[in-house]
Amino acid sequence: MKEWTAKQSQQLRYKRSDLNLTRNKLCTLLKIGTHTLKKLESGECKIKQSVYIRVLEWLATDTQAINNN
Repeated sequence: MKEWTAKQSQQLRYKRSDLNLTRNKLCTLLKIGTHTLKKLESGECKIKQSVYIRVLEWLATDTQAINNN
């Protein structure tokens, strides 16, 4: 299990908002459940390493490139 921080939660919420993604759409993109996303967006928690990696990779992707596709 990996530690998810409050700062990461904030980054996730901001990026989802910037891209105008619904929670359901982001869950589909990240292949996670809505309960997991709710935990990730609400603050510090422990998550599976596989989810941790997927979400961090998504956070690291260029928002500009996503918007241009």
